[in-house]
Amino acid sequence: MGKEEKARELHASSIIIDGLVISRWTEDFFVRLRQGGLTAINATLATHDEGFREVTRRFARWYQMFEEYHSLIMPVTRVEDIRRAKELGKTGIIFGFQDTTPIEDELDYLSIYHRLGVRVIQLTYMEANYVGDGCLEKRNGGLTSFGFEVIEELNRLGILIDLSHVGYKTTMEAIEASKMPVAFTHANPKGLCDHPRNKTDEQIKAVAAKGGVIGANIFPLFLAGGSKSTMKDLIDVVDYMANLVGIDRIGIGTDFTEGQPIEFFEYLLKGKSKKGPTFELEYPIVFPEGIRSISEFPNITKALAERGYTEPDVKKVMGENFLRLFGKVWEKNETEIR
Repeated sequence: MGKEEKARELHASSIIIDGLVISRWTEDFFVRLRQGGLTAINATLATHDEGFREVTRRFARWYQMFEEYHSLIMPVTRVEDIRRAKELGKTGIIFGFQDTTPIEDELDYLSIYHRLGVRVIQLTYMEANYVGDGCLEKRNGGLTSFGFEVIEELNRLGILIDLSHVGYKTTMEAIEASKMPVAFTHANPKGLCDHPRNKTDEQIKAVAAKGGVIGANIFPLFLAGGSKSTMKDLIDVVDYMANLVGIDRIGIGTDFTEGQPIEFFEYLLKGKSKKGPTFELEYPIVFPEGIRSISEFPNITKALAERGYTEPDVKKVMGENFLRLFGKVWEKNETEIR
């Protein structure tokens, strides 16, 4: 059996999880998910300023899409749902927020969102909110009193805490305050690309020590090669973090934005400021050569194998590490999920 065929078989037999996707949700994109062999994705429902009413409309649309595209996608609220999606040849959709703004100042909204299926919530999206500071806030404040209560409630409900866009002090305080593992679902090391959205070695080690997972990100701004990045840059990120904290703590969180217009990125970056984006983007957004569409996900499996990772380790990075983490947090179980 040739190397390419062996890599294809490895990908097809593996649980494949993308830690963060924020693409346009269309039938064509769901078809590409299946072409890429995705077992499950953390799909963003809210970014940085959506309130309760707007997010509720998005839930309604998603449940319509589950009916319309039932042969392609299905909702996920448990680890067993991910395994079931694999068996059925569908992609499981994990509802996630990239900010806590949808709860407004009502802690009880979290239990509603949990019942609706939300299983991953990021504390802040680059700016400050009621919970704490994002990674672009100059003051670098920590968690608010409300933020500590939010963490306690997320732990109680079994919702994974994401710290990808969160400020340094808020991140470190959240890791310490949480009774459950936390994650950087889509974040890269500053050691390879010194961007304010990337994470220090100290932060990566702290998430890993908590039992969490760090998802290697393919967004070009956060890779050493920028808009000229290739698959090599992504695998370099995996290598760096695996050497730092071990292979059991690494996943893939692409941050794919397929089909999104320029206005979408301007909306995300502008935030609350009237001065415009805090950092520049090159348009159009060009993802790394070899993984420019989610349909090319098998190329990551192939690249990891070519870099010398064993089949068990490839399976861990491509999905099993996130699967284990989800089991610990969603089921509030400190034992290993196998």
